[in-house]
Amino acid sequence: MAGSNLLSCLEKRDLLNRQDVPGSVLLSWGRRFEDAGLVHDAVSFYEKADAVEELRRLLRDAQEEGDVFLFSRISRAIRCEPDREQWLLIAGRAGELGKQAFAAEARRRAGEHAEEET
Repeated sequence: MAGSNLLSCLEKRDLLNRQDVPGSVLLSWGRRFEDAGLVHDAVSFYEKADAVEELRRLLRDAQEEGDVFLFSRISRAIRCEPDREQWLLIAGRAGELGKQAFAAEARRRAGEHAEEET
């Protein structure tokens, strides 16, 4: 595990599945996981807390890193459908970073959106 001050996978699951957790607690855990470099876990907590500002910041980071799957996950969490141009930007960035699989997936998604529009 990335740090002994973090929740185990079972503790994390249980906390995320509880209905009575205050938003401040969820935000705190989100920040702790983010600080530990566990962004997907942080997204889970931010999403449960409906922390749109934090999610939008991580969305920009995912775009800058060419991370198609994180970008897609966060886009769904904030209910924002990326357009063709956004996918092409991610494809370009992923290609620059040598992430050819991510670049190909982003191009594929850009093509899907283009086909839907025509």
